[in-house]
Amino acid sequence: MSKINAIRLINLNYNYNGIRVDDEIFNLNGESTLLSLRNGGGKSVLVQMLIAPFVHKRYRDSNKRKFSSYFTTNKPSFILIEWKLDGNAGYVLTGMMVRKSQEISEEQNQDDLDIIQFIHEYKAKNQYDIHNIPFIKNDDDNKILMKYSDCKILLENIKISNDYRFSLYDMNNSTQSRNYFSKLEEYQIYHKEWESIVKKINLRESGLS
Repeated sequence: MSKINAIRLINLNYNYNGIRVDDEIFNLNGESTLLSLRNGGGKSVLVQMLIAPFVHKRYRDSNKRKFSSYFTTNKPSFILIEWKLDGNAGYVLTGMMVRKSQEISEEQNQDDLDIIQFIHEYKAKNQYDIHNIPFIKNDDDNKILMKYSDCKILLENIKISNDYRFSLYDMNNSTQSRNYFSKLEEYQIYHKEWESIVKKINLRESGLS
């Protein structure tokens, strides 16, 4: 079974935008790992984010924490999870790019999000692996988050390149969403397993215990 090798969160805001994860990588190396945080440190948020790429929309909310509530601007946020494949077969990167929907219409729900997800399989480190994919540009001493539109163009260019095993999915398109979950199953990542996990989280009002 595939094992989580690394996790990267980019531009994640929570606690009513009071806390922000700029760009953080957790290297788990495919091993069982304990993350110890103080009360209010974001344990529930972290678990909710890690589950989000692998479940259908209705399972992303956790207790009273709506998944959509974390995304309030036009800037993209990223949830990136790299898996170590069995038999030293390499790695697969599962990524979610999400922002608040910018389309304005009478039918639009306040929970509407623009979500693009991608799957990238590779044998070794490359310029689009979890550590190097350039969603953030370094300008002298400053880190600049790319615009959503520029990130989308980047992902589309990787997809059409013959150099990478890269798939891209618009999760607001029902056909592409189904194809995404079918592709995950090739790596033994099953949405039904993840959707059963989320039911057991935040059963108490206090959050994740």
